[in-house]
Parts: sequence; structure tokens; C-alpha cells
Amino acid sequence: MTIEEHIPAAADAMSSGKRLGTFDAFVELAITTARSGRNDGLAITSSHPLLNGAAYLAFRKTVDIKTRREIGAFFSSENVAALLASKLLGVIDEDALVLDPTCGIGDLLIARAAHLPLHETLEKTLDAWGARLAGFDTREDLIRLCKGRLCIMARARGGFDEEIDPLAYFPNILVQDIFAEESHGLLSSADAVVFNPPFGKIVWHEKLDWAAGKINAAAIFLDHLTLKIGPNVPVAAVLPEVLRCGARYGRFKSALAERGYSGSFEARGQFDSWTDVDVFTTLLTRSDGPLWQSPIEPANLSLGDRFEVRVGTVVPHRDPLAGPERAYICAKTTPAWSTFTPTASRHHTGRAFLPPFVAIRRTSSPSDKMRAVGTIVEGDEPVAVENHLLVAIPNDGSVQSCEALLALLQSQAINDRLNDLMRCRHLTTGAIRSLPWKLLDE
Repeated sequence: MTIEEHIPAAADAMSSGKRLGTFDAFVELAITTARSGRNDGLAITSSHPLLNGAAYLAFRKTVDIKTRREIGAFFSSENVAALLASKLLGVIDEDALVLDPTCGIGDLLIARAAHLPLHETLEKTLDAWGARLAGFDTREDLIRLCKGRLCIMARARGGFDEEIDPLAYFPNILVQDIFAEESHGLLSSADAVVFNPPFGKIVWHEKLDWAAGKINAAAIFLDHLTLKIGPNVPVAAVLPEVLRCGARYGRFKSALAERGYSGSFEARGQFDSWTDVDVFTTLLTRSDGPLWQSPIEPANLSLGDRFEVRVGTVVPHRDPLAGPERAYICAKTTPAWSTFTPTASRHHTGRAFLPPFVAIRRTSSPSDKMRAVGTIVEGDEPVAVENHLLVAIPNDGSVQSCEALLALLQSQAINDRLNDLMRCRHLTTGAIRSLPWKLLDE
């Protein structure tokens, strides 16, 4: 049965963002369903659309993409929510207070509620759940919908039909900002955290020990969270891959490790079909062990033993056209899997690289057929290289070593290794240096 058939009153709303008018209209329909337990005569079950994607669909259709990006509102899928909730099973007690500090429409809290016990009545069930679930969001409409959906979840699980006021329950699910002083009490009293922070880049004006400038919001939120929660509080999170393997976030990872956090990870690929960000899931705890360590064993002989690997030094739209005129290459004009001599030029005061070397495109997605696309650059004069390219300079200065590297980068084994090693969208010098050279020596 379709969403429209489940909620006839919302048929127009769900078929067209225009016809829905506002997200508030959808929220009120959800609150009405949560209050009465009636859905045009249909029983409320676990397959109800308000528990299975209708809320996110309505939000996407009625709230413009600019606003969604500004507030970081890209909500967890049912599968990811269930996975994060399952990570806490056996780790915390049944009566633990579980906090989602960026709860949105409540997907992660609903997944946790699926494991909470039912009581004789809906009122008693909601009272008990209200003592075990907490959350923050800065938008009142999302908090209202979160509470309504939790009430619908209780009805679906318990078959309850009494009428209630859904907004009278869940006193710890609040219209608040995770960074606000009034949020510190719940942050410090939570027994566990489920977490899907915003993924976009923001400018953070407060001083951080590990970064400055535009920073991925997920790192800022997680940094704040781990400073405010108790020392033995596990964090089940879905996070962007750049936090795990991005070169800029090495100091961030070190800061988490210095606080005692460790945890494995599972790569999950693209967050969803509308959000082009690769993510991973993890359970962070304060315990001995590595943090997000790749299971790949280091190579006995690596590419870094044979090549110096650097990032190109030209930032085209920032660097002035000053200094000596150099041959110049950029990612857009460098032919893939070939050997060429640059013909373009520009003035540049920074480092230039003497051929032969291999230029490797930094922008790289796990969905690409080949992760590390290379080009052999020849010539007699130093070359200025755009910062969207990596430069691999052979220690022996030979074209033969460059040809051997190009063959290595085209191997499926190296492609698979890079996909296992890192799934963010920019290759790092560290990832390239770590590639095994032995494939060519065997």
C-alpha cells in the first residue's frame, strides 16, 4: 500500500511539494495521527509511512535545498538508524538515557525505542520511554514531528488506541542547540549517544586546537560532544568519510584518541541517493585500542620508498601571477594514462617540479572506475602544478620508474586497496605513499 493510501488526508501533500504547501501542514497531520491513533480506519503498524520514509520525503518536498544544507538536515535511513541502535545493545542497560543531540525528525530515537519495553497502557509506555530518550534540535517543527512519530511507534508496537496529547510526553526532547549552555546538563547526564551530525563545511569562529577556517560540521559537533559527555558514554555514529581519512582531519583524530576514544568502523558508501557524501558507522568508546584503523596491513615496500609524493602548489584562483614563468599543468588539461610535455604556462613563485614525474588526480570517488588516475609528465624545465593534482617524483629520476608507477595505478589490486583504505573524495599523499610496490616486483 502506498503512502497516499495509508494517509488519505495527506495524498495531495505527498504527491506534490507545491500542493502540500508547508512542512507545518504535514507535521500537524502527523500529530493528529499520533493523538487519536486513528488513520482513516486503518490500524497503525510498524509499516506505517510515518515510520518508513514519509516524514523525510515531506521535508525534502517542502523545504528548499538551501535551507536543508544550512541546517544540515539530511536524516538517517531506517537501515542506518537500526544499525546504530543495534550497536548499543549489550553495551548499555535497558533503562539507560540515550541522547540524540541532533535528533531532527527522530529516526535514531525511534530505532532505539524499538528496543524499549512496552507497558500496560500507552500513557505508561510513553512515560517510561520519556525517561530513557533525549534529544535536541533547533527547529520546533522537527521536535514536534519527532515526538509525534515516537508516539506512533509506541502505538504500532503495542496496539494502543487511547487518545493522548503527543506533545505532553518526552520532556527531554527539546528545542535546543547542542552548543547552548542549557544543553550541558543533558549532555553530561546521558548514558549513551546516537549521532548523525551535519556533514557540510562551516566557518567556526571559536578557537580549535586541531583546525581553522572552513571545517566539516561533523567534526565540530563530535569534538564538542566528546568534551561534554561523561567519560564512559558510548557514541554510535554515522560520520562522513573525510573525518576518518581526510588529510586535514589527522589532528582531529589525534585529539579524539588523546581523550581516550577508540573504535572500529564500517564503510557505508553514499549516505543516500540525495546526499552525495560517503559515510561510515562507528561505536566510539573510551577504551584501549586504535581509532578507525584500516584493517589493511602496511606494505613491506611501499610507493613512498620509491617516490617523493607532494600536493601541487598552485591555487589558481588565489595565487597571484607573479614570479618566473613556468610550464603549467592542471587536472582538467592533463590527459589521463598517457605521457605528455606541458605546453601551457603561468607565472608562479612557489615550488615547481622537475620532470619526469607522475601527476595523479586528487579528486576521486569510490564510484569511479579507477581511483588514482595518473599521467607521466616529461620535459626539461620545472613545472608548476595545480593543487588538484598530486606529484609523485621518482627517487631515481627515471622515466622507467614513472612508467612502472602508471602500470601500478592501473591495477585492480591497487584500485581495491584504495577503496578499502579511504572513501572520501580527495586522495591524500599518505594514501598514495602507503600503496605497496611489491605488486611490480613479484
